[in-house]
Amino acid sequence: MYLMSLAIIFAPLIGALVLLFSRDLTEHYSSIIANISIGISAVVSLVLLFPYLSGDGTSEEYFLYTWYLTGDYHFQLGFLVDSLTAIMAFIVSFISFFVHIYSITYMQKDISFKRFFIYTNFFTFSMLVIIFSNNFLQLFIGWELVGLSSYLLIGFWHKKESAIKANLKAFVVNRIGDIGLLLGVLLVFISTKSLSYDILFKNLTILTNEVVILFNYQFEIIPLIAMLLFIGAAAKSAQVPLHFWLPDSMEGPTPISALIHAATMVTAGIFMVARLSPLYDLSFYVLDVILIMGLITAFFMGIVALVQNDIKRIIAYSTISQLGYMTVALGASFYSFAIFHLLTHAFFKALLFLCAGSIILKCHHEQNINKMGGLRFSMPITFVTFTVAGLSLIGVPGMSGFFSKDLIIDIFKYNNNYIIYYMLVVSIVVTTLYTTKIFFKVFFGTNKLKVQKSNDLEHNKTLLIPLIVLAIPSAIIGWALFDTLVFNHFFSDSITDGNTLSYFYQNYIINSVNFFLHSFTSLSFLALLTGLLLSYFHYYKKSKISNNILVKIPVIKNILLNEYGFNQLSNSLIPNNIKKISDFLWKKTDISLIDNTFVNGSANIVSSISNKIRLLQTGYIYHYAFIMIIGLLFFLIIFYDF
Repeated sequence: MYLMSLAIIFAPLIGALVLLFSRDLTEHYSSIIANISIGISAVVSLVLLFPYLSGDGTSEEYFLYTWYLTGDYHFQLGFLVDSLTAIMAFIVSFISFFVHIYSITYMQKDISFKRFFIYTNFFTFSMLVIIFSNNFLQLFIGWELVGLSSYLLIGFWHKKESAIKANLKAFVVNRIGDIGLLLGVLLVFISTKSLSYDILFKNLTILTNEVVILFNYQFEIIPLIAMLLFIGAAAKSAQVPLHFWLPDSMEGPTPISALIHAATMVTAGIFMVARLSPLYDLSFYVLDVILIMGLITAFFMGIVALVQNDIKRIIAYSTISQLGYMTVALGASFYSFAIFHLLTHAFFKALLFLCAGSIILKCHHEQNINKMGGLRFSMPITFVTFTVAGLSLIGVPGMSGFFSKDLIIDIFKYNNNYIIYYMLVVSIVVTTLYTTKIFFKVFFGTNKLKVQKSNDLEHNKTLLIPLIVLAIPSAIIGWALFDTLVFNHFFSDSITDGNTLSYFYQNYIINSVNFFLHSFTSLSFLALLTGLLLSYFHYYKKSKISNNILVKIPVIKNILLNEYGFNQLSNSLIPNNIKKISDFLWKKTDISLIDNTFVNGSANIVSSISNKIRLLQTGYIYHYAFIMIIGLLFFLIIFYDF
């Protein structure tokens, strides 16, 4: 496991470094190096996962070296290998590998082809550092590296002003979250004198009654740590109100969107909360906050997707909404359910973005779905794979997304939390509407762009292979892993679902076949049919009865387009004000204070004094003798005791 873990983590980094320091590499060899390095990570992660799927895997902790040692404090770098690590490493490396293959063709005409693969390899490495971390120090390092990578990738086309604003927004929002994360990590260190996960978990019972005084208020230390850490998770995983950076991240190349939204970055927050499940199981009020935040995100961000016309932004808001589902599961202490949905979502969301990328290429980089149409004839393979991903997203029974999403929804039905249950059921209708909106407007209707049927896209292997391969788990991985991941204690060595699962075991049908059959009698299935029916009449039949009549009302439509005010607020506060602050710091602090006052000012003072002292050098001996006599008399008067 030790060597396999090293290979998984460092193979992408080695690939990035080889590309960085090699000169005159052609696009062909650059892509080969990048893909081989990610491929090694993907293959080894799959080998690492097999023992856990068969029930033979064990939790292992390895230490690389002691980074810092002072007194009783040891800061060690290492990694933790368990079921959660294995499944997350597989998700990240596998999807990253096929995104890399797809990018060979997608980015081939870009002048920064090699730079793109350097960034993506480094991005993958950064996420793997988070996954394999066994301590908060290493987690924070990986966390910041992911933030840096995302900044570079979102602003990859840095000559576009919109890309600059987008990566600036992502950077600032994630720094807000990082402040919370850093404070939480510091509080862990103060409380336990260590940054190790294991030591924190062993000291939880001792810390249960501990309090800390801040601003003359007493706070229980465990909930405070949990809340501060979750602030970092909320920013990374785009939870309201720290979500508004994610739709703008679409300014980067489409393969980057697939990476960010499916396998890296946004999943980091979900993973961290699941990793720290023993801490959160003792933080009941924090769990309530997480639950409410996730519910708001899942429900209201899905509605925003209804009024979008940019294909990538619709899918982006879909990501935010689905992350809300995962967060809801975390808040209900069903951490394994959240990871299960993270798994299925990763495959069909990556597939959706890659299909969107092919569509954008086909439509000559047009992203407005209202200008598309009739592409099912010119892009049959993309049509089929997009359909598979879309069906999984809306939760059609039997598709992967159905198993994970409906499982989360049913938590609240069987726990009698009907308000949450009904809101999530309504969200199914919303999800169905915006997904089928893309489906009908892109693949059906008239060919508005006059796209030719015959072109190379549908015959390009590097574009098609990732779509076909990702379509398979998008369809069947729910069937394959439902029993294993959810009900066979797969995460018993890494996640504590508390006592919440026991009730579920006793009152629920716990195998994939019965769950599938049961779904046809559920309210979720009725919501799905409702959404499909409304979408069919509005988008396909063009009925006057609108399935989203509310968004036809100008006031409401404008509110949704402005994302309930978040868009306007973020655009006015972050890009403009950050520029003003930067200008102030540059002109007043850097130029005026540092350069002119300290650097140039001190030089000018020395020069002025030197010029005046220089005048004392007359060259006459009697002048120097006179000064010496005056100086001698001065010292005699001061120091001689008369």
